[in-house]
Amino acid sequence: MDLRIFTRNIELNSEAEQYIEKKLKRLDRHMHGSAEAKLELSRTSSRSQTDRIVAQMTISAPGNTLRGQEAGLNLFAAIDAVTDVMDRQIRRYKTRVSKSRGRRSVRNQEQAPPDIAELQNELPEDAVVSEFGRVVRSKRFPMKPMAVEEAIVEMELLDHDFFLFQNIETEGFNVIYRRTDGDYGLIEPEAS
Repeated sequence: MDLRIFTRNIELNSEAEQYIEKKLKRLDRHMHGSAEAKLELSRTSSRSQTDRIVAQMTISAPGNTLRGQEAGLNLFAAIDAVTDVMDRQIRRYKTRVSKSRGRRSVRNQEQAPPDIAELQNELPEDAVVSEFGRVVRSKRFPMKPMAVEEAIVEMELLDHDFFLFQNIETEGFNVIYRRTDGDYGLIEPEAS
């Protein structure tokens, strides 16, 4: 697994880098094939002594993106916490994928999933301004056609409340979202 580390208001020593590599090996054994990991470490400026170091990890593997964020009193606690979260996400993902593979049609199995990696572009300060606020961040990522069940799995893995995807059955763009009752809703736009 290829690891990139970004820091803000923190300097890493060799001991910390070795610790990070050791923890990443724990996650690497679950991932098959090539995967890229991005670890962002930052020190928060707060008056309280709790949750001072924030660790956010994103793992991009062929067809999947997993993300977790945790905070801790020190660098090692934050790394331990985010590694635990990512370990649980990888296991949950592998369980769901193995269950959904049994339900896939032959047509879906013949298509090879493309690499999905989030490409983040920061917008300039004077971007789009409205009376409600301004757009300060834009994300672009390639989309592969997928079934509604696959979109639900992706949404849950990213820990989002909604997910935009291209429906393999209708070939249109749909949004799946989590309802307050725990079920899911599907938005299928129609041209007027």
